Amino acid sequence: MLDRHLRSRPADYLVSFRALLSAEEEYHWAAVLGDFKDDFYPLACPHCGVEVTIAIGDYGRYSAIRDWDLGDVERRDLRPVAAEELTRTGRWMHETAVRDGQEVLADGISYLFGNAECPGCASVFNVADEYTSANRPVMR
Repeated sequence: MLDRHLRSRPADYLVSFRALLSAEEEYHWAAVLGDFKDDFYPLACPHCGVEVTIAIGDYGRYSAIRDWDLGDVERRDLRPVAAEELTRTGRWMHETAVRDGQEVLADGISYLFGNAECPGCASVFNVADEYTSANRPVMR
């Protein structure tokens, strides 16, 4: 029923999209996925542990170290994943957004499931994998 509602391209598309994510038991994405206007995803670099801010929105698509006084410093451009390289949840999310004409959402998903460079140690990691491992609730 939610998928049928999404196909109608409702005004509350993102709310319904997140509800469908929840119904699919993708609770962490349902809770944090935004409209990619000004979204930030904090996570720790898997290699050096530095706190990295992932920004996806109108101000850019980058990883950075957030400084209280200076803002986001040491910015590194995110590397989006090509649509054909997406797998599982990322593929489903992207295909649904494209199908429904939600270009901004689809574009944001390609960055969210793409790669980032740590500003601290220059290692490259997958944003969605690291965010999922840090935030996925334990299911019992």
